This record gives sequence, C-alpha cells and structure tokens, in this order.
Amino acid sequence: MQRLRDAIDQYNANRARFWDDDYNTLTAPGPAAEDAIARLRALEPRPLPAELEEFYRRFGGLGNQDNTESHCMELPGPATLAEGLAQADEWQRIRSLGLVDVIVHSWGNDRPEFEPGANFQQPELDALNARYRCFGWYRTDTVGESAWYVYADEAGRFGALYYDQDGFGSVERLLRAMLGASPARQSLEEALCEGVERARQAMIEWNGDGDEDAA
Repeated sequence: MQRLRDAIDQYNANRARFWDDDYNTLTAPGPAAEDAIARLRALEPRPLPAELEEFYRRFGGLGNQDNTESHCMELPGPATLAEGLAQADEWQRIRSLGLVDVIVHSWGNDRPEFEPGANFQQPELDALNARYRCFGWYRTDTVGESAWYVYADEAGRFGALYYDQDGFGSVERLLRAMLGASPARQSLEEALCEGVERARQAMIEWNGDGDEDAA
C-alpha cells in the first residue's frame, strides 16, 4: 500500500503550508494488534475483506489529529469498531457494519430519513446492510454536513458513497440503484487514495489560492 502512504505524505506536505500545529495532520496509528482484529472478526458475522485486514496490519486506521469536520479522513481502527459494535448505549452503538447502519451511526444514530417506512422499507434497508459493509468515511468541504462512506460489496470490491444531509434525494437514488447492482470497482487502496486526494484538494481550495497550491 505504498500509494496510500505517498498520498498521506502529499496531504501532510500541503497541510504544513496552512497550519503550524498538528490540528489537521493526517495520521495512521501503526499496525493494529492482532487481538483487536480478532475481536472485530468475532463481532462481525461475515469475514472481513482480506485487503481491509492488510490495511489494519499496516496502518491501523486513518484519521486527522483533531479535525473531523472538513477535508479529513475517519477510518477507525478495528478496536474502535469493535467497541462500537459492543456498546450498550443505543446512541453510541454501531448497530452493524452495514452501510446504512454506519451512515446512521456517524450522525449519532439519529437520521430520520433512514427510519423504516420513511424512504425505504425494512427489507430494503436489510438488503443494503447485507450487501454493503462500511468501515469509515471522509469529508471534503461542507463542515460536517456531508461525507463519503467507504464500503465493500459482497465480492470484496470497494467504493465510496456520497451523502449530504441536505440532498437526500441523490443518495436515495444511488442506494436504490445499489439494490440492483454494485457500483464498486476499486481496491481499498484505490478508494482510500481517492479519498485522501479529494480531502487534500478541498483543503487547498479552502486555504490556498487554487491551482498554484495544488502542485
């Protein structure tokens, strides 16, 4: 996963031009403990994608030092995901690693659009959660109002679904299409490199002067 390491380094090289402290530094904690991966496996009824386990063993996770609002990544490590799955508090619990459940969890388990019967029936929500699993998200430029959710389909292919709280119609159409066929075509490394680059470009657009800073 050298391409991902290079993308992280490029992001941080640009970050250093705009901040003197580590607030927005993109970091990977390092290899995840094997017992943390094993615990996540035990709590998740389906096998984890092999590429995801490789990512955990090399990077552990991926996130910004303190920034969680814009131009940032949030790929929790296996220990954090396992803790969420085991959480007793209904507002903090990750109900499952299903795509819809993780989207809802990222909004404090309060997303009325995904209540059964609001836009999708329960069997449709169950099908989306069964066919697509989500392992984190990243944000570009809407200050916490949207995110790209990194998911894997049943064949182990990866993709990212964009969800904006002010544009549910768009994500509803995408999810309905996903009930018919998976749009995922990427490896995990490709999906994460794309996310880091989108976040980097958003950071430059917010803080720099356009193309000159993109170099």
